[in-house]
Amino acid sequence: MDPRIREIGIPVRSVNWVGLHPGHNRDNQACLYVTMGQQGAPLFVLQIDPATGAYRQFVTDIATANYPTATLMSRSGRLYIGSSYAGHLLCFDPAQDALLDLGPIHPEAATFPCRMDEDAQGRIWIGSYGSADLSCYDPHSSAFTHYGRMDEVDMYNYPLVNTDGTVACLIRMTQPHVVVFDPATGARTQAGPSITKGEGDLNLRRGVDRKLYIESSQGDFLLQGTEAIPQDKLPPAPPATTLPDGSTFSFADAGEQLYRQLSICSPEGQERRFTLDYQSSGSSIFYIHSGPDECIYGSSILPLHLFRYDPRTADLTDLGQCSSATGEAYSMANLDHRMYLASYPGAVLSVYDPAKPYEFGDQAAANPRNLGRIDEISFRPRSSLAGPLGKVWTASIPDYGRWGGPLSYYDPANETKHAYYRICGDASCYTLAWLQERQVIAVGTNIEGGSGTKPKVDQAMLFLWDYHKEEKIWEGTLDRPITSINALLAATDGRLYGTVRGQAAPVLFVFDPQTETFTDILELPPGGPLDLGLQNGPDGQIYGFTGSVIYRLDPGTLELEEIIHQQAAFTIAGPILGAHIYFSKNHYLMAAELF
Repeated sequence: MDPRIREIGIPVRSVNWVGLHPGHNRDNQACLYVTMGQQGAPLFVLQIDPATGAYRQFVTDIATANYPTATLMSRSGRLYIGSSYAGHLLCFDPAQDALLDLGPIHPEAATFPCRMDEDAQGRIWIGSYGSADLSCYDPHSSAFTHYGRMDEVDMYNYPLVNTDGTVACLIRMTQPHVVVFDPATGARTQAGPSITKGEGDLNLRRGVDRKLYIESSQGDFLLQGTEAIPQDKLPPAPPATTLPDGSTFSFADAGEQLYRQLSICSPEGQERRFTLDYQSSGSSIFYIHSGPDECIYGSSILPLHLFRYDPRTADLTDLGQCSSATGEAYSMANLDHRMYLASYPGAVLSVYDPAKPYEFGDQAAANPRNLGRIDEISFRPRSSLAGPLGKVWTASIPDYGRWGGPLSYYDPANETKHAYYRICGDASCYTLAWLQERQVIAVGTNIEGGSGTKPKVDQAMLFLWDYHKEEKIWEGTLDRPITSINALLAATDGRLYGTVRGQAAPVLFVFDPQTETFTDILELPPGGPLDLGLQNGPDGQIYGFTGSVIYRLDPGTLELEEIIHQQAAFTIAGPILGAHIYFSKNHYLMAAELF
């Protein structure tokens, strides 16, 4: 490691994709199983004695099996786990007292298991992203059978086995609908309505009678074979599973995304609470920000915790929950000594004053205070900008299955929100910079829509937004194919600098706002430009990140110099504070001394 780089530490050690399952151990005694994901190491299973809280921890040895995105407690007592993004089927077998790897579900076709269900023969049916794949695992032969795509366009498949042995596949995201697969004939038949995302809702669920039902904004249906029979009223869902004595179970601290306090309640209402001191490796860092109090802040990924590093004391603190969103903070901005956090999913906004005590909530006195979604479509608010008109602006990728990421704002003065929908058509607003002299916001776009979609445009654009007139005053792009303008910087010399990704080699561009022209294109160091990876240095130079290089650009000469070259060392680009530039390598917060 370069001697200028130092490791600060792991800010957040928590878990994700948590599932609780009643079962039995190798001695046929009742126990609880907990499935937990993490980024710093593979997923694991806890086997817990509900009487004492004693537990054992089993970690899979598949390096890329980080998330238990689909789980199923089978009638056999075996706990099946679909792991992402390895795409392997795992199993905790009480008879062997071990967490087993049963192999890849469907190589390259099933990287993210969505849901699993068991048929009458004990076979496990697995639906996956990213090709709406359906596969079947037979525990008797230990063999997988692959049935391929259940839809030619959409990418997500959530199957349930019906009472007649057919497999109903809930297909998402752009056009939610149900496809019935008949294992006997191989036939695939759509049943019930198909609803465009954003124009209604559709879900597939099991009733207390074990039959399958479609709930939708176009009506409710009993699924009988390939027929969807309209229903006036649907039966309730099956009751939640309990321990053999009827006790229920949950994590008392699930709301804070901590998952350390296991609560078990008897049928009489008596609660027992156990603290689980399991080992967790660390949650990856998604965003790093310089706060208004000369501290470094950041967000972990799944769960979303806000952390703080104070360079003056070297204290690294997991502050905890900061949003009603549960994924990660995609961007942050400072305004009037407060931090605004924009988080996934839902582009949820929250505001935090570092000078006040920390207590997250929805009420007016909460800190951070949850402010809700910034609009109805934004989902991944990649860039936030504070200042223009005293407002906080966001640029976002839209909701799953939708196109057209908005430019939106929140006005703290009157707590109003507004979105400019379809401002870049089927592309998404992605990065922002304030060109104060011209009184416009520069917006870089990304050709992507929401998750589960394919791009409808083939070129990312740069446009200038006059926030007084509420209109575009200029739009253009580079003379090469680009899919994303993934960083924008308004430099002290009045020019705009940006990095792009695309089919050609990534480059850095220089844009003159006065003449509205791209004046220079510069080749970047190896490693690919990181999102939001440009910033102004205290020395008047511009600093940037690729995945392997920290570089410096002289705005006067446009000479680009590699400062630190460390192969695949930089995951998330962070700010300059004092003598250091901050960044992450996966779940570690890091710093490099530059000045």
